[in-house]
Amino acid sequence: MTIGIEAERANNPFKTGVEHYAKQLILHLAELDKENNYILYLRTRPETWFFELPKNFTVKVLPFPLFWTQLRLSWEMFWHPVDVLFIPASAMPLIHPKNSITTIHDLAWKFYPESFTWFNRNFLEFSTRFAVKTAKNIIAVSQSTKNDLVKFYKIPPEKITVVLHGYEESKHHEVFSGEGEIKNLPEKYVLFLSTLQPRKNLEGLIDAFALLKQEHPELPHKLVVVGRPGWKFESILDKINRHKDFVVYLNYLSDSDRLEVLAKAEILVQPSFYEGFGMQILEAFSLRVPVATSNVSSMPEVAAEAAMYFDPHNPKDIKNSLKMMLMDKSLRDSLIAKGSERLKGFSWRKCAQETLAVLKK
Repeated sequence: MTIGIEAERANNPFKTGVEHYAKQLILHLAELDKENNYILYLRTRPETWFFELPKNFTVKVLPFPLFWTQLRLSWEMFWHPVDVLFIPASAMPLIHPKNSITTIHDLAWKFYPESFTWFNRNFLEFSTRFAVKTAKNIIAVSQSTKNDLVKFYKIPPEKITVVLHGYEESKHHEVFSGEGEIKNLPEKYVLFLSTLQPRKNLEGLIDAFALLKQEHPELPHKLVVVGRPGWKFESILDKINRHKDFVVYLNYLSDSDRLEVLAKAEILVQPSFYEGFGMQILEAFSLRVPVATSNVSSMPEVAAEAAMYFDPHNPKDIKNSLKMMLMDKSLRDSLIAKGSERLKGFSWRKCAQETLAVLKK
């Protein structure tokens, strides 16, 4: 069987959650599956790791300026169809094999349309509606996302398989030497790690941190922000600049630097209004960093009892959660232990195995 994968997401040099997901799936499918042949479709020049894949993986570069998935990949499927086509992020080509599978990560624009630009909101709605209607099977990255798909698109639940993300196991016991210090990294800090866009609620977190500093000026911690601007980020950057006394903005970091910053954090805070999964939670667990996160959408599903929860719409509640964790080492230690235990249910190998089972249906 020949399986085609839209792999341009995995080739993006500025990887966020979806891009890491696509790359890790490809790498672990390469470890697991020596039986089937794979064609990886790219729009741009492959990163070096593509050339290290086994012989049953072929890379095919298809340059095209706009709407590459919908148009150029459609043309490829018309002339050179595959047995199964896998799209790891919603946007199905207009022409595709009958056996096409797509992964839906979230439906954030349904809940927070004001957090998206007009174009992004409408493109996501069109591409997702088309994908879920025409795909043979759908992968959802959480039960929360599956529930949303059934609610908004009336999809039969049996058409959707929940396949949870994994985490980079090789990083679990990595010890960072501290050589080549990351510029401007404070000694003690709370970490926000995500793309800058309204749905991620960084402005609410800054408000909460300001309340914490007013109440407890003796706390030495700063708020470190890692993530490149997404959309509607102007007011977020403005707020960062107005609170430089306790906010340190590092912008986008490479994978190794990002994990080093995470490993040295006192707490990872994920204050999003909505997440389809929340991969950073698992990364924090793997590096023995306690997590404070929102009590909505998929976050409780991912972290279970291993995180401190708050109402993302309430800066005082966020502040109180941070205060409890920063001032109570035994609480942090307890959450770290629970996080390590929680990790046992997640791995990229398991994710790839369950994805392959869907591809073979």
